[in-house]
Amino acid sequence: MYILMVRLKVKEDKTNDFIKESIRDSHGSVINEPGCRRFDIIQDQNDSSLFAFCEIYDDEDSFKAHNSYEHFKIWAKNTKDFYDSEPEISFCKPVYPVDKVNWDSIRKEASLDPYFSNSSLMIIAAPQFVKKQNVDEFIKSITLDSIGSTNEEPGCLRFDVYQNVNDPTELYLYEVYVNADAFEYHKSTPHIKKWKDTVKNMYDESRKGSGARVGKNIWPPDNWSWTSGQRK
Repeated sequence: MYILMVRLKVKEDKTNDFIKESIRDSHGSVINEPGCRRFDIIQDQNDSSLFAFCEIYDDEDSFKAHNSYEHFKIWAKNTKDFYDSEPEISFCKPVYPVDKVNWDSIRKEASLDPYFSNSSLMIIAAPQFVKKQNVDEFIKSITLDSIGSTNEEPGCLRFDVYQNVNDPTELYLYEVYVNADAFEYHKSTPHIKKWKDTVKNMYDESRKGSGARVGKNIWPPDNWSWTSGQRK
């Protein structure tokens, strides 16, 4: 899979317009592009001008094809003046899970009732910058935490780990919880406490920043597929 993790900051007076344009592009991508599996939009809970995209394609060629579709061209044209800073894009591959994964967001049987566009989920898109010598050890530790999260927490729907293909020291965590309370529950679990203690000295502090987005799903709706089949 070829995964784009995108961090954006939009001008405050353009947030509503940006949401409208981005939903149109995201919907067009997963509905009309055979190689696009997901195109999630997240809005930060503390700063409504901060957004993240999680785009998952079958391969790099599918992503390149994405740029040729009319819905993308319209989105790029209509939003070009909306940004408060240059978008940050990480091109990634999946580290966990990699087997028996449901990458698709579409549920054909899902109700079209607008109620399900409530944005009730809690999603975390967080880049982690790790010292080069600690990358393999960090991946091993976060994989164990991911397994614990998806198998022991009823409120954790997804806990993916992605790695930047151009910079292996950048690992991306993509977590989906049924609501904010489920995320609060997650933060006190034994497996996350163990993980935090294990990796606390593995970070590259020179690159530590505020790139994470923690907030609600703008799109797709709550009743689409947000799980990845990780439970055992």
